Amino acid sequence: MGQYSLAQHVFVCVNDEHVVLLDLRADRYWALEAAKTAPLAGLVPGWPVHPQAGAANDPGDAQEVAEALCDQGILSGPDAQGKDATPVTPAPAKRELLSQDEDKRAPVTLVAVLRFVAASVTAKASLRLTPFERVIRRFTAQKRAGLATAQPLDPQAARQLVQTFARLRVFFFTSKNECLFDSLALLGFLARYGIYADWVFGVQARPFAAHCWVQKDEVVFNDTVEHVSGYTPIMTA
Repeated sequence: MGQYSLAQHVFVCVNDEHVVLLDLRADRYWALEAAKTAPLAGLVPGWPVHPQAGAANDPGDAQEVAEALCDQGILSGPDAQGKDATPVTPAPAKRELLSQDEDKRAPVTLVAVLRFVAASVTAKASLRLTPFERVIRRFTAQKRAGLATAQPLDPQAARQLVQTFARLRVFFFTSKNECLFDSLALLGFLARYGIYADWVFGVQARPFAAHCWVQKDEVVFNDTVEHVSGYTPIMTA
């Protein structure tokens, strides 16, 4: 057992030659050279990078790196309750829920409009007024509670609702460069119909970019498989 663990509010993945860390509490990402973090494999359970065979491993260097990450709040020390550093592994995206033109045929009802507005206003207020870590924790708790009583997913019902959301969205906001708001609003809209999906966050290190989308199993709700496949998942909520 290692002497350190990943802090509860931190998530990790490996993209190309970098270890990328998402710190929810600080609402920021860190990108580190993967090779330089390899010594942590002996100190942090689940650390995703291991020293190459035959490479020298100085325990003092590993300790120094670990202490530096502890000072940044990335790692937790022996006396703190952290977690395993194994990266998340959501189902690979293989299918899209909608085609580009499908939303034009979606039915719109007054109930749908009201639920769309409520979900959008709630999402906007949450992202503007609430610390990001709390937004994620609250969403996770609400989804867990909803899944406890939810019926099995009806793909056709989900498709129609996402069509309706996409059709209404063009009158209220654009999803361009607004993946965070768009995804949270869609998740809130679907939840009002008893449908609960995952909020997936992904990154790429060179050049650095972060993105998020809505997905259920292998099906992407509000993006394309081609686009999201360019990102390595770092967190699912």
